[in-house]
This record gives sequence, C-alpha cells and structure tokens, in this order.
Amino acid sequence: MKILFVSAHVPYDPSSYLMHPTLGYGHMATTLKAAGHEVHHVDLPLIGNELSPLAAELDDFSPELVGVSCVAQSYLQALEVTRAVKAWDARVPTVLGGPHVTFIDQECLERHPSVDFVLRFDAERSIVDLADSLVAEPSLGRPRTVPGLTMRAEGGVLRVPPADPLMDLDTLGHPDRTIFNLGAYLDNDYETVVVSARGCPSHCTFCSTQAAGRTYRSHSVQYVIAEIVAVLEAGFTSIYFGDDTIAGDRSRLLSICGEIESRDLPIAWTSNIRGMDIDAELLGRMRAAGAYRVFTGFESVNYDSLKLMGKGRELQRSLEVARVVEAAGLELHASFIVGAPGDTPQTVRDTLQFVREINPTVATFNPFEPRPGTPMYNHADKFGIVMEDPYWYEDTRWLTEPVAYTATMSAAEITSALYECYSTFCSPEFVA
Repeated sequence: MKILFVSAHVPYDPSSYLMHPTLGYGHMATTLKAAGHEVHHVDLPLIGNELSPLAAELDDFSPELVGVSCVAQSYLQALEVTRAVKAWDARVPTVLGGPHVTFIDQECLERHPSVDFVLRFDAERSIVDLADSLVAEPSLGRPRTVPGLTMRAEGGVLRVPPADPLMDLDTLGHPDRTIFNLGAYLDNDYETVVVSARGCPSHCTFCSTQAAGRTYRSHSVQYVIAEIVAVLEAGFTSIYFGDDTIAGDRSRLLSICGEIESRDLPIAWTSNIRGMDIDAELLGRMRAAGAYRVFTGFESVNYDSLKLMGKGRELQRSLEVARVVEAAGLELHASFIVGAPGDTPQTVRDTLQFVREINPTVATFNPFEPRPGTPMYNHADKFGIVMEDPYWYEDTRWLTEPVAYTATMSAAEITSALYECYSTFCSPEFVA
C-alpha cells in the first residue's frame, strides 16, 4: 500500500520558528516499510506553508492512505488536509493521530466526515495493522480489530482498546529519515530533533502528556548515541531532545552524557527538563557533554495555582532551579502560564517580578488552555474554569484570544497580563 504522511501547514510564518521533522512519521515509515508498504512524506511548511502544493503531491504519489499527525495548534490545518484529500479522491481513506486527537477521537469523527480513522496513542505498530487490513479488504469496514483505532461503524463510532504501551522502544528501530527532505531542514536550521524517551512521571493536571499516562519509557543509551551519530552524519550540529523530560531516568542521562564525552561527539543540544530533576551535578555533566540550554516550565510563582496544576513548587525552589542553571553555564528557557486556576492579575505581576529576578535567556508566556484529556479540561467546573466553547481548538481565535478564564481572572485580564508580560520582558530596560 502507498501511504502518504503530511506535515500540515501552520498558522504562522514558519521562518519565525524552528522546524524539525516529525519523527513519528519516521518511526512509522520504518515499521511500514518492513511490512512491505511504500511511504512518502510532504512537509507543507517547507514548501510554502500553504495547502495548495498538496494537490501536486497527491497527483505524483497517488496514495492509497493519507495520515496526518497533529497537536491542538495544528488540528484545523490537519482537517484541511483531509478535506483536500477527499476533494482529490473521496475513496482514499484518511487517518489522524497524535496527542490531540487521541482524546477527541469520537468528536472528531462525529464532526468531520473527511476523517475516516483516528489512531490513538502510539501508532508505529497500529498503522501497519491498519494498512494491512485495508490491503486485505479495501472497504472501510474491516479494520475494527486494529488496537487503538477509532472508526465509524453501524451508524456510530467504534473505539478499539489500545495495546499496552510498548516498553522496549528500541524494538521500533530508528526513524527512517530518508522520507524527509533533510537538505531543506538544514537550509532552515542546523538543529534537528531526537527523541530519547516518551512519557513523564509527573501529575500535572493541565498537560496532555500526563493524560496519556505517566509511564516513562526510554531508549537505551546505545540507541541514543546511534541517533546522535546519524544526525551528525546528516550534517546537523545541534539537537533538540524532544522528550517530555530528558531526566526521567537520571542514571541513563548521566550515561548518555558520559558516552558523548568519551566519544568526543561534536554535538550541541538542548532539552526539556523538570525543575524537580535539576541539580548542580547533573547540569554540570550535561554542560560538559554539549548541552547549551534547558527548557523548564515554572508556570507561576503562585503556590495556589501551582498546587491546582499538580506542581506545588515553592518559590524558593524555583529560585534555586534558576540559579543552578545559571551556575552551570547553561541558557535557561523559562515557560509560564497566565490565567490558570488560582491566578489573579496580582499573582501574574508577582510571577513577572520573579522573571525579572532570574533573568532567563528566553521567557515564554502562554495563556492557559485546557487541553482535551486533561483533568482541567474533563473537570473544568471543579477547577472553576469557564470555556465558552469546548471546541476552542476548532477556531483560530486561540491565536489571539484566551480560550478559557476563571472567576479570579477574566479573559480581558488575561489578555492585558500577557501584553504586560511580553512588553516588560522584551523592553530595552529588561533586556539590558
């Protein structure tokens, strides 16, 4: 079967943001090719960031199945891709996957006829089952035993239970990067992505990673080193580790750092890391192994808000985290949420004062967005969250307007606070 994976266009200028290959497509290409299927990939942001080039790609490849992975921010564009596929040939089945549709699979099929299937959770093996079943019986009725599949059936929606999480990630093999136009990525940026682990053991009530389960699964040290060597050979000189948290297994991370040093691999890298995992020894080893920046979600300094978010970090610990990062000689990308339950205009000002004090290399301020599948979305009333439209992710307003608010912080106050945060952090006085 000929399978086309599409990286959808994005609702902003892609040149203003780092673009990386979607490694999930590479992993699925590995398993699909091993099963005898043919795989092609098109990355729309790389070829103009419009939907229009897709028609030529469809004509050239003539796919028999089209798959699109998406997060909440790219969901609308993923739907546009499926509609374009159906306009090209209504007989070609479409499948969506990724962390967002995993939790809105039923609503997706009920509201969007251009989507035939949703694959929930890990899809490297289930995509092979889906392709095999469609080859055996081209009608859309046969795949009803594919683990993690959601499909229409008997006038309703059928949800097949997912398989148990794959614990030995190495058995998936390495992502097939030959499906990507690596030269175009290199022209855009010298950095690429490597994923060394999946999952996060934290209990954050706002995070879709937690909603997918807190099982932390990691690749072996040898696998990660082989990935680093592969991207170096492809011409990249820097890596973003796309793990939810790179330090879920501290001893493994220390071993990775040791291998990078002993092999003298000329790689610079950055990663996501939980504040609770940060200490001077670990960051020192990371720095010696080429790390130059860490991303951590401080979210707020308001303890009540942090407690509701499942973080519960004290202000003193947040200050310590920032100081340890600075002492290690690493850049700090600090992320904050504005308008979460418990937040008020004053607590946001307190958080902004904290940002002034720690002076991170990069600070991002994000309006609170309750994500499907999370406790804060599923039990919004319990947290005092008001969502005027539970399908906010089907509208482009999230780009410019808050999608939720609380009794202690209105939508207008969230917007005003975000403006104050960015205007302060980007001011010449602050930068100086």
